Amino acid sequence: MRARAVFGALALGFVILGLLAGCSRPTPGLPQVWPGQAVTPNVQARSGDTIELRVYATNDSSNLEYGGASQVRTFTALPEGVTLLGFRSSDDRRLALDDQNRAWVEEVDETNRVVTISFGPIGPKERKTATLTLRIDAPRGTPLAFGTMLAWVNQAPDTIACDNECATSGLDDIKAASPQLGAYAEAHPERVQALIKAYAGGGGAAANPLALTVGDTAIDTTTPRVALLADSHKQPGTTLTTRAAFTPNEPVMLWYNLPDGTSTFLFRTDALDDGGIIAGTDVAGWAAIPTAATSITARGQYSEVEAIYYFNRP
Repeated sequence: MRARAVFGALALGFVILGLLAGCSRPTPGLPQVWPGQAVTPNVQARSGDTIELRVYATNDSSNLEYGGASQVRTFTALPEGVTLLGFRSSDDRRLALDDQNRAWVEEVDETNRVVTISFGPIGPKERKTATLTLRIDAPRGTPLAFGTMLAWVNQAPDTIACDNECATSGLDDIKAASPQLGAYAEAHPERVQALIKAYAGGGGAAANPLALTVGDTAIDTTTPRVALLADSHKQPGTTLTTRAAFTPNEPVMLWYNLPDGTSTFLFRTDALDDGGIIAGTDVAGWAAIPTAATSITARGQYSEVEAIYYFNRP
């Protein structure tokens, strides 16, 4: 069966799965599929409320001939204290119900506490979104954290084979990063391990981490509350940093904002392996930011996470 009508309560621990690497040498122009996730409300929700967890899959390849990705899947671990109520996707209005290319919930594994979403194929420069509707059953004061890992296979795969040693190494990486998803992978060799072996022409990546608090009120902001810190003591310039908040290695764009609502691009950097950023400007670059600027924003290109630094000027 594709998706279950009633999903039942899931007790799922927080997991961010590490990248599966070293199985192949990528061919130029082949797809790179980036995961991202967001939750609404994104700061605080109440026990009994329903929330929405959105999972993004974006193929940034521009190669129309070889840039397509197939068998795009996400494996999501949800926190204990939520119940999965429903599912919808960006394919709902554009594809027929019986279309094989639709995104759908492939499995809800209550034993291993993992939700698998099949996005189907994702073409060059294409983006799909899957949305899980969740009910919060956890009591006030409970921290809720969400983790997602995405994997894909190239439609035009590399010619370098991924042998059994490569597939075993990929499984070991999963176990080391997440016993929960490692147990799931062992229990589903036809679904997960076969996909790992196909990494001779594919890849995998962890999405940005998410955290939500159960409280007395529901709080939502236009962007997640992620702090961008500026350290001007490291000469000869200023270093901008964040905690692990972005999709690992994704491009992050930075700009400054003025009181009239306009913004000016500063530079691009890439998130680190853990999803944080460390970037900076020299003395001249920092001095060139107008004194009227109110803040600096760093935005992940595929996770849509934003980190903000507010100027504290007299």
